[in-house]
Amino acid sequence: MQSRREVQREQNRGSALRTIRNILLTILILLLVGWSVYAVANQPRAAARRQTVTMAEKYAHLHSPGHFYIFNRESTYYTITGRNQSNQPILVIVPQHGGNIRVVKQSSGVTEKQVRAQTKANRKPAQILKVAPGIFNDKVVWEVTYRSKKGKLSYDLINFKTGRYVQNINNL
Repeated sequence: MQSRREVQREQNRGSALRTIRNILLTILILLLVGWSVYAVANQPRAAARRQTVTMAEKYAHLHSPGHFYIFNRESTYYTITGRNQSNQPILVIVPQHGGNIRVVKQSSGVTEKQVRAQTKANRKPAQILKVAPGIFNDKVVWEVTYRSKKGKLSYDLINFKTGRYVQNINNL
């Protein structure tokens, strides 16, 4: 026959194991829910990237796709970086709703790195949020989205070929 203490120890041990099991189960469920939310939220971007890569490979003979960008202004454009048949770095800019696909040699304009440096030097932002190539007024531009030191949202459009500012929208 077990003493009262032994019975209590067994009950406490079983209770502790149930608590640990419930905590682990809760963590697992939270991870699965978080992953599911991320996957569903990222699905449109992933689909746009796949479609852009397919079109760039077909029409621009893109090899080794790299960075993917989304540009939203007058229209939405998807851009994929990569290399052409001559192994030159290129940007392939695809309109979201059909139209002409533009292929631009990266060597014919300013780079993302140069645009970031220019923005840091001229605007002195607290944080650069996004840099993306696109089309504005039928010209290839870089859109730079950043937060000013006052925390205000700002946008700059920089001409791809010249590096000059095309448009500034400050303190939103």
